[in-house]
Amino acid sequence: MQDLPLELQQEIQNLNSDDSNLKRQIAEKYLSEELNDEVAKVLANKLLDDDIGVRDAVSQALIYNENQNIPYFLIPFTTSKMEISTRNLAGEILLKRGTSSLDAMIEYIDEGDDDDKKFLVDLMGLIGDSKPSDKIREILRTNENENVLLACIEALGNIHCVNAVNDIVDAYKRNELFKPTAIEALGNIGSAEAVNFIVERYKEEDELTKFSMIESLGLIGDEAAFFLLLSELKHLNGPLTWAAILSLKMLQDKLGIDVPFDESIKNSLLKTLSEGELKHKRAAASLISVFEDREIILTCLKIYGTDEEINEHIKSKFFENPLYLYPKLSEYLKNMPSNANMLLGLLGELITFDGGESIQELSPLDLRNLCDVLTMYLEHADEEVRRIAIELLFFLGLDTALLFIDTMIEDDNFWNRLRVVEILENIDDERAIEGLQKLSEDPEEMVSERAQEVLNQRS
Repeated sequence: MQDLPLELQQEIQNLNSDDSNLKRQIAEKYLSEELNDEVAKVLANKLLDDDIGVRDAVSQALIYNENQNIPYFLIPFTTSKMEISTRNLAGEILLKRGTSSLDAMIEYIDEGDDDDKKFLVDLMGLIGDSKPSDKIREILRTNENENVLLACIEALGNIHCVNAVNDIVDAYKRNELFKPTAIEALGNIGSAEAVNFIVERYKEEDELTKFSMIESLGLIGDEAAFFLLLSELKHLNGPLTWAAILSLKMLQDKLGIDVPFDESIKNSLLKTLSEGELKHKRAAASLISVFEDREIILTCLKIYGTDEEINEHIKSKFFENPLYLYPKLSEYLKNMPSNANMLLGLLGELITFDGGESIQELSPLDLRNLCDVLTMYLEHADEEVRRIAIELLFFLGLDTALLFIDTMIEDDNFWNRLRVVEILENIDDERAIEGLQKLSEDPEEMVSERAQEVLNQRS
């Protein structure tokens, strides 16, 4: 330390002082300035500082400073002997420094115990560079700790190490515990050798391993994988079905092969739309090609509104044949579903799309049923639902709407009542005038004045 310039000696003294403000100021200075090794060592030790502000400032300096020796000063803080918070902080800094951290980790990894090895292997896998692949393969072949080996398999997949396929396959055969992680790693590597191994082994594996295989085939599969998944679909249930649908969608996009729409596919799509996670439902919605099916339509109506991407897939198909949809929509709305707001909005969009031409082709009975359903929503708890129902009812069935005018003008929301005034303004009917007269006595001044204005214009 005596050889250091006096300025740096003073900085080290300040870093070792009890003054948190001084320590933070020095750390912040080295966000951009060149950092001396001796100062960097002391700065790294401040990861143990009691002051969280100091630790945060030090972390930022160690992440962004260009001193290439910083990872070597951080490595001692990655051992399992450290407090977990300190260890994680050191790991986060090494991770954010990226490839510049790898040499230090590779050199140190043989020094630590199995916990330390796993921690560093995880970090190297997350960095994603191929530089440590030989070292990780060596650990995979020689270590006996299951947690370390699982970390090695996963890391080799994350860094897309093509040369590690045989090592991963050997691990797969060695221990049942390794199979799902090994398949996921092979999927990340994506070589033809990895694809062939997964396809060949698929039928003999348990459900947990099959799930990983199906997911991996979606990422890296070829035509053989596509047709394997198609043939297996009828035998799958639960999450395996969802995973297969997502993988088929991915392979369809990748290979340009359409997924056929038969009874088996239909049933799998229905299961996925009803039970799957969001990513699976999105895939299922995009694969539906036949909408003249009551089960498909009702299932789509049930999930409509849960996600914008799903909505767009469903909506585009509904727009192709709205005439077929209207009676099914009317039937479903009778149950007062929780997504009624979205479905009534969809009905309005469909009518607007073709200017109401398709809905005018409905039979008088179907149109009457739809109007009757809309009257059910005039007293719905949601004011937006009531407003949409009012507007649609006046467009689809004027006589029915005027029969329920008293219900509308008693709406709890004055904006809805004001909307009724706007609609009645353009209707030449005695019942409309009676409604306006009642609204001219509305307790809300904005409503009563607007209604009176419309009546005066009519006079």
